[in-house]
Amino acid sequence: MSYFKPRNLLLVLALALALILLAVIGLRYRPASQLQTVVKALPKGVDVSMQDIDYTHLEEGQARWRLVASQVVRQAETGRLAVNRPRMSFYDAQGEPSGSLEADQGEVSDDYQRVRLIGHVVLRNPDGYTLYTDHLDYDQDSQTATSDAHVQLVGEGVQLEGTGLVFNVPKRLLNLSADVRGSLDPAERK
Repeated sequence: MSYFKPRNLLLVLALALALILLAVIGLRYRPASQLQTVVKALPKGVDVSMQDIDYTHLEEGQARWRLVASQVVRQAETGRLAVNRPRMSFYDAQGEPSGSLEADQGEVSDDYQRVRLIGHVVLRNPDGYTLYTDHLDYDQDSQTATSDAHVQLVGEGVQLEGTGLVFNVPKRLLNLSADVRGSLDPAERK
C-alpha cells in the first residue's frame, strides 16, 4: 500500500500550505509589541500623533478646505491640536480655489473655534493679494483674524504694511493698527 496516492499528496500539500500561512500570519501580526513601541515613542501627554497629513474636508460633495501638514499632535490634557508646517487651501461653494495659507506652526483649540498660526505666516487670496506676518489668530465665532505683529499686504499696485491687524473675514475689511505705510500704483492695477 502506497502513501503517495494523489489524494494523500494533495492533503499533505494543503496541510503544509496551511502551516506556512499560519507562520506568516503569526510573524506578521504582533500587534501588542508593535503598539507598545509606538506608544513609548509618543511624547508624554500626547494621545494622538499623525505624520504626513493630507486631509480634504467635503460638504455636500464639494471640497471646502484641504490641510497638508508634516505632523499633527493632540495634547491629552488640553485637547489642543499642534500642527507642524500647515498648508491649507480653501474652496468656494462651487469648489473653486478661494485662498490659501501656510505657516511654520499652528495650534487649534479643543473646540476648534480658535486657530493660532506662528512663524512665516502667508495668506493668499484669489484676487492676487498676499498677506505676510509672524503670527496670526483666528476666531471662528467672530470670523475675525488678528495679529499684534508686523504685517505686510502686497497685491497688484498695492503695498501696505503696519503693526497690528484686525481682519473681518465676511465683510473683507482690513484694519492695520499702527505705523501704517503704503503705496498705491493705479497703473499696475487691472
